[in-house]
Amino acid sequence: MQADGPVQWTATLRDEGRLVLRPLRGRLSLMLFVAAGILLLNGSRTAALLAGGGTWGWIEVFRAALAVFAAGALVVLLNNLRTGRWTVVVDEDGVAVGRRRLPWAEIANVRSTQDQVSVNPYSGEELRITNYTLADPMAFADWLKRQLAARR
Repeated sequence: MQADGPVQWTATLRDEGRLVLRPLRGRLSLMLFVAAGILLLNGSRTAALLAGGGTWGWIEVFRAALAVFAAGALVVLLNNLRTGRWTVVVDEDGVAVGRRRLPWAEIANVRSTQDQVSVNPYSGEELRITNYTLADPMAFADWLKRQLAARR
């Protein structure tokens, strides 16, 4: 059994009263590194072109657009980390993803795919837990279904 799996989740929930799953560092680090690299490479060339007053061809326009896209992606990633959008909390009251929370009594079911878990309420918008947070969404969905069944 993996170190961060159902047995560990159950023990943590029982001992600490809540389970907190934070985003996976490897995947987010890679995305941050790629976005920052694209921004630095293309942004510096675009800034040099703007300062020098050179001519703009389609490659220069593409590089500028790529730099703007990378800057936007970087801002979104950092904001999601700052606000805890990918942080999952399971406790005696229910399940929370970021700032959104569903009490156990309002959860209709839990569904999963290979890359995400959906916690569906009886009415309203579902909570989605993606592979940014979970290494094994299917195992987490099975565990969460057992937790839901135990609280009914």
